[in-house]
Amino acid sequence: MAARMNSLALRCLAVLLAIATIMAAGSTRAQGTLTEAQAKAAFVINFARYIEWPERVFTTRTAPLLICALGRSAVGNALEAHEGRQVQGRPVAVRQLLGIDETRPCQVLFIADSEERRMSQLLRALSGQPILTVSDADAFIDGGGTIGLVRAEQRLQFEVNRQALEQAQLKASSNLLKLARNLADFKGKN
Repeated sequence: MAARMNSLALRCLAVLLAIATIMAAGSTRAQGTLTEAQAKAAFVINFARYIEWPERVFTTRTAPLLICALGRSAVGNALEAHEGRQVQGRPVAVRQLLGIDETRPCQVLFIADSEERRMSQLLRALSGQPILTVSDADAFIDGGGTIGLVRAEQRLQFEVNRQALEQAQLKASSNLLKLARNLADFKGKN
């Protein structure tokens, strides 16, 4: 059983790496190439595959995984293409939000870089809630966000704030943490 789960985890990680490789070519829209917004949305979906939420977060075993998007961004629209797909045995539901007061039912929240001015206020309001926060805003994890999408070495990568994960009562798979740019560089000092 453990070997089968390890094999599944490695296949999912291969998908994540394939997306990063596609992005290495740039964000031009060539045939068969994802836009940057589509790649970021795929990253968000894949992050959800490797996060464990407290049991109380879901009302039933079949309750959907609610992925929300806050702010003006093409990523929110790209997330909608994943509506209905399965993540951890749950159907994905996507909701575009107008304000922070609508985040309570969300398990994943993508915060667009357009919200950078009020990012610290947003993250304070979400502190301690079991919500995986993801953003492409500069220095997102330094401000208390959970996973930051960054462009480095001409490709899309991500950084993880382990302290923010703990505060949100979320557990990340070691496989996800191994791929994080900052954890590879700093050997878990985050």
